[in-house]
Amino acid sequence: MKKKILLLLTAIMMMVSASCFASDGSDLDYEQKVVDIFMQGKNYNEVLKYMDPEMTKSFPPEQYKTMFSSMDKALGSMKSKKMVVYQKLNGGDVLRYRAVYEKVPIMEIIAAFRNENGKITMMDVMVLEPENRNQNGSSGNNGNNGNAKK
Repeated sequence: MKKKILLLLTAIMMMVSASCFASDGSDLDYEQKVVDIFMQGKNYNEVLKYMDPEMTKSFPPEQYKTMFSSMDKALGSMKSKKMVVYQKLNGGDVLRYRAVYEKVPIMEIIAAFRNENGKITMMDVMVLEPENRNQNGSSGNNGNNGNAKK
């Protein structure tokens, strides 16, 4: 009898803990999808529906096109990206990626999201040279036109 009760309690605890982890997973999946759409650099109108209202004011369509045009010239096309950090904050999340481009071996992509009452919107996206490359004495000449350097 004790074994059955213990087995039942274990099963209930596993179901509860699984449901707790699932909520972060759906938020993370959604945010990764938004980053993927944004980083394609093709359709501002598609990206617009995921952006925070404050971001839409400071990031018009012309700036979106210019950003990706400059990145294509300086970095080449993106070969791969891998999420390395998922940070839960009060009121939002931050995702950090390591990306490999044709002309630059490694760049960092940082995407910040706001979560207000279950509605997730992208607040900011930055493509930067990783800090540790500057500290290790790298030349820093990666086609990044100097905006992301210290």
